[in-house]
Amino acid sequence: MGDALHLRVLLVEDDEDNRELMAEVLESAGCAVTTAATGAAGLEALRAGPVDVVVTDIGMPGMGGLELARAAKQIAPETPVVVVTGWAEREDIARARGKEVDLVLVKPVDPDGLLGAVREAAHLPPEP
Repeated sequence: MGDALHLRVLLVEDDEDNRELMAEVLESAGCAVTTAATGAAGLEALRAGPVDVVVTDIGMPGMGGLELARAAKQIAPETPVVVVTGWAEREDIARARGKEVDLVLVKPVDPDGLLGAVREAAHLPPEP
């Protein structure tokens, strides 16, 4: 692991185990992580203060990840959104890519993949 990632990351994931694991990976890399278990809670966190990257699961009850991504871009158009999904080829994800969605990360997510996606979304150079 190289330099610490001094990024503010909003992590929205309804599965508690996944949320804790992903937050731990990001925090161990130096990120300041705000977590939310629902899309609505994630939106509130985004309204409460700026973040550098939003990472959200697609499949959540209530407000899903794509709906959250759309709303996030209205609040903070410059903030990159990474969506995590088990369905890489879904049409709605393909349509959202480049508009509401900056990067798609396919499950299962490994630590290097998560950190690489956050680095890329934040326009940081890849780790050597």
